[in-house]
Amino acid sequence: MTKKAPTRLRSAEDASEAASLLEFDILARGKIAALDRLTLLAADICSAESASLTLFDGVTGHVVSSTLSDTGEAPRETTFCGVALARREELLVADALSDPRFVANPHVLGAPHVRSYFGIPVGPADLVPVGVLCVMHHEPNRFGAAEMARLRQVAGLVDGVLASRRQAVHAARVAAQTEADRGRQRIHELIVDAIQEGVHIHTPDGRVVDFNPASLQILGLTADEVIGRAHTDPRWRVFQADGTEFPPEQYPVARTLRTGESVQNMPMGVELPNGDVRWIAVNSVPLRDPATGAVKYAVVTMNDITALRGAEVRLNDQNASLAAALEEAERANRVKSDFMGVMSHELRTPMNAIMSCALLLAQSKLDPIQRRTLGVLEDASKQMLAVLNDLLDLSTLNAGKVRIERAPVSILRLMEDAAVIWAADIRAKGLSLSVIIDPALAPARSADSARLLQVVGNLVANAVKFTQSGGVSLQAWPERGADGVQRVAIEVEDTGPGVPPDAVARIFEPFEQLDVTARRRHGGLGLGLHIARRLAIAMGGDIELETRMGQGSRFTVRVEAPEVAEAGEAAVPVAGEETPGLASREILCVDDNPRNLYVLGALLRAAGHRTTECASGAEALELMAQRKFDVILLDMVMPEMDGLDVIARLRAGGGVNVATPVIACTANVLPTQIETYRKAGTAAVLAKPIDLRAMLAAVAAAA
Repeated sequence: MTKKAPTRLRSAEDASEAASLLEFDILARGKIAALDRLTLLAADICSAESASLTLFDGVTGHVVSSTLSDTGEAPRETTFCGVALARREELLVADALSDPRFVANPHVLGAPHVRSYFGIPVGPADLVPVGVLCVMHHEPNRFGAAEMARLRQVAGLVDGVLASRRQAVHAARVAAQTEADRGRQRIHELIVDAIQEGVHIHTPDGRVVDFNPASLQILGLTADEVIGRAHTDPRWRVFQADGTEFPPEQYPVARTLRTGESVQNMPMGVELPNGDVRWIAVNSVPLRDPATGAVKYAVVTMNDITALRGAEVRLNDQNASLAAALEEAERANRVKSDFMGVMSHELRTPMNAIMSCALLLAQSKLDPIQRRTLGVLEDASKQMLAVLNDLLDLSTLNAGKVRIERAPVSILRLMEDAAVIWAADIRAKGLSLSVIIDPALAPARSADSARLLQVVGNLVANAVKFTQSGGVSLQAWPERGADGVQRVAIEVEDTGPGVPPDAVARIFEPFEQLDVTARRRHGGLGLGLHIARRLAIAMGGDIELETRMGQGSRFTVRVEAPEVAEAGEAAVPVAGEETPGLASREILCVDDNPRNLYVLGALLRAAGHRTTECASGAEALELMAQRKFDVILLDMVMPEMDGLDVIARLRAGGGVNVATPVIACTANVLPTQIETYRKAGTAAVLAKPIDLRAMLAAVAAAA
């Protein structure tokens, strides 16, 4: 990179920066490998997207080292580093979008999209700071005290490299000048006085003709062991980072003497006479004869980087440990997901039989005592299913696999559904129910109706559970935020006991109930509000709570729901209802559980369909090879041959049912499992316990 002359220096301080930068001769000679490694180390310490080292000449910032590819120049006024350098102190920006100094900065609005930043001015202690080492994140609030402390250590190493560079350049310049004018003695005096790193001066045949005391200390040698010795002396065991022997022809001094080129920051391991190993960064520059241009000497400077090397090794070890921990965490997560899938199947399968049998009994003639007993059975089944659904929802949310599926939704219809669903429970407790919907919500909105109804249902359930007198009110209205996003606000207010001030902060935590007596009186796991808020956040919103002790609580959920074109709604057939145009279908029911198979067939026959039942995948394939069916209801978890195997063999084998729609009936309803069934070609997926309306609708749509 060629250094550009600054067009204007704003102050004497800028001029001082420009003069200091010239002492390093970095811009003219190109990159320094040690600075690249330190910049990479800074990024690794913070697990950051990017880190860089920028040097300033008073007006322009020069990115001399970066983990990104966009090294170059930028005006001082447009850079975070320019602000840090102007202040002569560290600069921490927790969130650039909240900092008036940077909210309009091009590096925030565009690449590299900086949200959090930490920069440390660098430079030798006797100079004004000439640059800034910085680390940047795409996310806010990413720097902790430990990372900043380690970054300060890296900045100290950068200071050392810059000082070493400055001294090496100074030594080369002085040596070139004094060799022609004053001779060896003056070179020796300047080296001893000015150079803090180890220095060797080699003749064209590679022998050491001068050195400084620092080199003896670094290499653990005496003056007699150094002077007059060749750089390839066998007593000097030198090796590479991987432990192999360093080829003598690749020594920095050998390359400089052979090619006349400079070598910068070559890492070398040296075994000292006492057996210790020391790591050094070696620079080698040629001193030429002014008259002939021939290389007359090679000046080698060395800097002890043993501590830095140890830090790199420890960092690599830490990264390896983190990788192992991550793999173990992923394995544990897979085990948990598998367990949740098994639990879902094992609980939903008997629940399907219980609830379906209750539905069949409800359609028969019962005396008052039998109907009351059946009501208890239905209520207990619903309570058990609610607990199971809460646990599965929590597992899905914690795994980050919740899916928000937006479609045109009528908020008016959704609010009416919520009121209808809970009207009976509200009336049973002698409470009043009011519903107020802003007419501006008449147009359809883009939202996940199932998830939104679940959120509203959880809030209403909570209100009904804890309200003993008075009533529950539902309100809904549209909102448009300052960001222009269209939202829907839904409010659920009750006249219950309210929430104590010390419990407001934890009311949305999982498994949280205000006291243990509440769990004994009302049941549940304390997951409803937690799940409702997590789902609201997933839908681009949140839930707020306003409460007063003894007067009740008001929960307000806001979600993103922009207006869309109106979408028609399909009618859902229900057993016992007249459904014009609903034809009787020939349906094959496949389930290895005899209870589920019985109720599945009974429900379908009660709706006017003709059914054939079988208890295994193999038997189902035999029947499908003999007869044509309109729809196949297939259990996905069966021994010997599961539902996926049955579908694969059915589609591959041809025959009269090769194109017959298959509806999956399963208790395995984790998102990944549902996606697998859809990819296998199922027309629909029904979760056990089977909802009768959903099943009949799926049959009608598939047939």
